[in-house]
Amino acid sequence: MLGFLTKTAIALMVSSTLALAQPATSADDAFRKGEEFNKKQNHAEAMRWYRIAADKGNAHAQIAIGNSYAEGQGVRQDYAEALRWYRLAANQGNDEAQNNIGFFYLSGWGVAKNDAEAMRWLRKAADQGNEVAQRNIGMMYLQGMGVAPDRAEAIRWFRKAAEKGDEDAIQALKLLGAK
Repeated sequence: MLGFLTKTAIALMVSSTLALAQPATSADDAFRKGEEFNKKQNHAEAMRWYRIAADKGNAHAQIAIGNSYAEGQGVRQDYAEALRWYRLAANQGNDEAQNNIGFFYLSGWGVAKNDAEAMRWLRKAADQGNEVAQRNIGMMYLQGMGVAPDRAEAIRWFRKAAEKGDEDAIQALKLLGAK
């Protein structure tokens, strides 16, 4: 009996030593693996790697998980769960996640529609230079969503987005006869 316990103890020590010797996957490496599997449309494996990266605080992985829930890609579509993942990334200052949260409030996806809250999140992203958020703010001013309609302010925001190459903002400026 003692021989069996000794062998078991040695085997456990060896396996734990080998486990410690294995290089830990960084959050960035895990995210890249998730992206590779996502491109191959292996959503289950992509999600596994995204979660590893997200658990280590990788904002891009948190957004990828949010996108999966928002689109129902490999998981059941769940806007509230998507929003939860976007908030994790937004709390790290990620402008893409902040824009997504703003859009969810604008659309009423997973939350009650709230134009003021949408504007608050979109401004956080726009102030960091996110051209999609800048365009979305332009649309809010153009259509008077949560703000008084203001064509000049809409054009100002569209110009900011257009300067970064946002095609929709460029098209909006053309339609408005603005340069």
